[in-house]
Amino acid sequence: MSHKTNRQIFAVPILLGVSTVAGLGAGLVGDGVWDVGAGLLLALPLAVTARCWVLPPATQPRRAESPRAAQVARRA
Repeated sequence: MSHKTNRQIFAVPILLGVSTVAGLGAGLVGDGVWDVGAGLLLALPLAVTARCWVLPPATQPRRAESPRAAQVARRA
């Protein structure tokens, strides 16, 4: 199991949070293009959630057992 840093763990949630706050701010600031930008920014967390719900993230394959561990397991 590999160790992940806090930056790797929290990068996507922070990005989605910043996107949501920016979308809400853009929706309050102006009309026209601002509304389109706000809609896109607010749709980003929904799109990421839908993607992970339909197609789960790929997991890392397990490392194969070492030949020594396989020999010990066979003897037992």
